[in-house]
Amino acid sequence: MRKRWVYGAGGDLVAEYHGSECVFYAGDAVNKSAEIMPDMPEFQSIDGAVIAGRAAWREHLKKTDCIEMGHSDMKASQENWAKRKAAHKDRLKGQLAISQQFDQPTEIKEFKRTNLNVEMANRLHGRPPPGRIEMLKMTIEQMKRSKRG
Repeated sequence: MRKRWVYGAGGDLVAEYHGSECVFYAGDAVNKSAEIMPDMPEFQSIDGAVIAGRAAWREHLKKTDCIEMGHSDMKASQENWAKRKAAHKDRLKGQLAISQQFDQPTEIKEFKRTNLNVEMANRLHGRPPPGRIEMLKMTIEQMKRSKRG
């Protein structure tokens, strides 16, 4: 049977094991003082508020509707962001393939230019600008005139 002895920092015997069974344990005699974590030092948050202590920090988080994130939270958040980014990239690749099908010209047709803009400018010269609907009516009327003549 294997025997093990555990000694503390001062050289005192803390525990003795025979195999997996603990035969002797010094218990609370080892930890004579409680370990108390000190309060947080005063600091300034991102929004400019001065935070003095943990209670003020908790209140600030509640007031600003924020959460405190640790390293594990950040890692999960980064992994989630990477997945979303990859999914977005895949969607864009699919849209690019679809748009490239329609971007290829089949045949080039000659575009017949008209003087409609010049005719409309001459017609409106020196007059106040008309409303949108009136302008459309005038343009259609001018197109009909130019086709006749």
